[in-house]
Parts: sequence; structure tokens; C-alpha cells
Amino acid sequence: MNPAGQLLRRAVAAGLIALLLGPGAASAEDAEGARRAAVERANWPADVVRMADDYLGRHAGSPWAPEITQRRERAIVAAEALRRHDVMLFRQAFVDAAAEDAHAQADARLAAIGDRPAIRRLADQAAALGSPRYVGWLQYAMRLGDDEAAYALARHYRRLDQPVLAQVYESEALALGYEPPPALSHARK
Repeated sequence: MNPAGQLLRRAVAAGLIALLLGPGAASAEDAEGARRAAVERANWPADVVRMADDYLGRHAGSPWAPEITQRRERAIVAAEALRRHDVMLFRQAFVDAAAEDAHAQADARLAAIGDRPAIRRLADQAAALGSPRYVGWLQYAMRLGDDEAAYALARHYRRLDQPVLAQVYESEALALGYEPPPALSHARK
């Protein structure tokens, strides 16, 4: 079933429960839904963890608890990556990305839980805008294990004629398992 159908089914089920159990049950269901939505809308890892803790503290027995727990665990890993001194990305980058458009907003939410493809899309968007956040997004993705992001950083620093930094990131890429393309020969065949 598609996401819209699932939401409709849940809304109908919540309405039936509220009808059967009375107005107090509806407000409890609404509160749980609002807390769950807050966790899903958060676009900063520390906020995801804080809101997930609140949700799990109040609704530990909910059928949504495993999903919220998983989001929380991913956000903890993401927050640890952002705390590193070599990742130059701050909360405002997530806020600004979320303000761009609906796609960037979704990517900022996914980036808050360490989704590497979403982070790479945000890096590409920053590069297209000429933003220095390009490097920060790539550093973040690399610290989450993205070998291609590390290699992109190496290429970036080569273009800037900074071979020492380029070598550092190339070494990181290789350590993460990146396999560089085979070198092209200068000889004609």
C-alpha cells in the first residue's frame, strides 16, 4: 500500500478508536501522533534524539516504538559524526537546506539520521550554489562511511591545488573501500 493509503488507514483507525473509547482516547492518540510527527520532522540529529526520547518515554508500547528507536539510533551516530573537529557542518546548514524546497527539506530530515545519499544530494546542491558547505556535507558523509564522498573531497582539494589535503582524503577514501578508476595511459595504441 502506498504511503498516502497507509496514512488514510491509520487516520480511519484512530477515528474509530476515538469513537469507541471516547474523547480522552482521541486526545491521547493525537498526542502520540504529534510526537511521532515531531520526530519525523526534526532536521538536526540532537533534536531527533531528544524528541525520540520523549516519544519513547511516553509511548514505549506503541507499534511505532521500534521505528522511532531505529531513527534515534541513527541520529546518535549522525550526531557523533558532526561532533568531530574535522567536520565543518553546523546546525544552520540543516536549517538552510530545509528552507530551500520540499526535496531539500526531505533530504535535511534524512541527513539528520545519517542517510548518506541524502547528504550527497545536499552536497551537490551546495556545490551548484557555490556554497562552502559543499565541503562540510562531504566531510559529514565521509565520517558516516561514504567512500565516494571522501574521494570527492580529494578531487576538490586537487582542483584547489592543495595536494596535502587531497592526499589525506584520498587515503580516507581508500580506507573506506573506494576503488579508484584505472589510470589512463598517455600512450596511443
